[in-house]
Amino acid sequence: MFPTPSFGMMSSSNYTIFADSVDSGGIFSSGGAYSLEDTMGESPAGFTTSSIYEVRGGYQAMDWATLSLDVSTTTVNININAGDTSVKSGITTSTISTDADTGYNFAITNVTGTHLADVTDGSVSGSGVEEYGLALSGVDRLYTDDEAVATGLNLSSSSSVVTNIQTILIFKACISTTSTVGARSQTIQLTASANI
Repeated sequence: MFPTPSFGMMSSSNYTIFADSVDSGGIFSSGGAYSLEDTMGESPAGFTTSSIYEVRGGYQAMDWATLSLDVSTTTVNININAGDTSVKSGITTSTISTDADTGYNFAITNVTGTHLADVTDGSVSGSGVEEYGLALSGVDRLYTDDEAVATGLNLSSSSSVVTNIQTILIFKACISTTSTVGARSQTIQLTASANI
């Protein structure tokens, strides 16, 4: 019997090594606005493509994907004076980039704290009813109405590479004449992930 090599992602419940490399060294160099990470002695290295497949060889091809998320402000204030039943809002803008061929997902992954009553009819309307919700703006947004702010709420996504795509989060609130006076505060965790 002759042994045959097999290749695949190495993983367990505690770790993942999705690729490895046999080479004879390398170095990270930088100067000014540029940086270079190189390897020596790899074979084969480079890209080979056909109409259906792409093979990426070498250490430098091992990145799954890169993803960046920038949030314009981490504090959003909505100030409502007692007796004012008009809709008030606060805004923050997320900017996402990824080179993942299959895009990204952006969601609320945790919410703690207190708030006014959740919007239930798709619109924070200011019609004398206490309501609190979230509206979105942007090409990748996943809904167009006002939604309750909740853990697991998906906000935006794409199925392709994106560069500096913005999703604007518009937090809206209004009170009724019988709303309890007092401050409310929430901590909302936003998570962006590359589809890999």
